[in-house]
Amino acid sequence: MIKRWFMILAAGTLSTAPMGCGNPPGLYPVHGTVLHNGEPAAGAVVYFHREGPAAGSPQTIPFGIVEDDGHFNLTCDNLGNGCPPGKYAVLVEWKDGSGDGVVPVNTKGKTKLVKRSRVRSGPDRLSGRYFDINKPLLHAEVLPQSNPLPAFEVGG
Repeated sequence: MIKRWFMILAAGTLSTAPMGCGNPPGLYPVHGTVLHNGEPAAGAVVYFHREGPAAGSPQTIPFGIVEDDGHFNLTCDNLGNGCPPGKYAVLVEWKDGSGDGVVPVNTKGKTKLVKRSRVRSGPDRLSGRYFDINKPLLHAEVLPQSNPLPAFEVGG
């Protein structure tokens, strides 16, 4: 009898559990590409700042890190992947790394040099042109659906 109740309870719990690992409610997938002179801006960080009436309210700022192939996906820190719908100013910051791109990594008592693929130090390669919230050069609109964006071309 106990085994039967356990099976009924387990079946009921599984049927009400969310299916898959989709985006949290209110967040929609946003992905795009950042190019610099036609080449991927690998390591750049893309930030979406809400424009319009909701701009002044406290909010999480969706961001994405540009991969080696130039693509990024937005995420909202502590909320999940995606972005709320609305109009956004898009800011891009691309640090130059100020080094050779190789960092020492200590594993199992041995130190070896590893090429760093994500660079987040040094001056902005774009000289702040695409990182000024008062004069944003890029804009995007996120709709309540999957949002593939056209490529953002940045020049420095």
